[in-house]
Amino acid sequence: MDTTFQPQSTNNTKSKMKKTVSTMLAILAGIALVLLLAYLAFFCYVAAHEWMGHILSDELIFARHGTTLAKFQVIVQWFSVSLQDGRWSVGLAPFRIGGKVVSAIPRDPVTLAEWEIGFGNLMGSGFTALISLIALTALNLHKDIPRFPWFAGFFSLYSMIFDQILYTFGNPAEALDGAVRMGANPLLFKIVVIGLVLLQGWLLVRLVFRHRRGRQARSVVSI
Repeated sequence: MDTTFQPQSTNNTKSKMKKTVSTMLAILAGIALVLLLAYLAFFCYVAAHEWMGHILSDELIFARHGTTLAKFQVIVQWFSVSLQDGRWSVGLAPFRIGGKVVSAIPRDPVTLAEWEIGFGNLMGSGFTALISLIALTALNLHKDIPRFPWFAGFFSLYSMIFDQILYTFGNPAEALDGAVRMGANPLLFKIVVIGLVLLQGWLLVRLVFRHRRGRQARSVVSI
């Protein structure tokens, strides 16, 4: 009897091992995908802060004075993008965690008002906060979320932690300094930022619970 059932027992053991290995590989692949999305979200967050915030705001301010950007250099982690004499160039730069506007020079000399300097400082954080708020609101309006939006979730977290909290209550307080230069009351600005962070945090948590409820409902239906 022992000899008769040994092959079947061996096959069962092998199939269980295969299932365990495949499950572990699927888990590792899922973790790797989430980490990749976390990095891509951070890269896009830094790019949005520097490009859509600082460079775009500088262009708007210079346009108000009847001129435009003639030369600038922006570094986002590995990459450096430059414009000089109408020529664009993209190259590699020494790695840095965040980004930096190395230079932004107008074609004609201009004298910036205090509020214009503040506008340029504030818009880096302002644009990422706006993107975060719009993305979380739009996702919460969806009736069904089959897959959790990791990219949007990480982007919003980075915006809340760095641009809205650290740049308001930390050092350097770039967002707070920009708001004060534009004439805002520091205490009122901090209250507004706290309110925005709480709102986005609530939207993000609500998104997590809605996604979990949706998964549970789909699993019940499939059973």
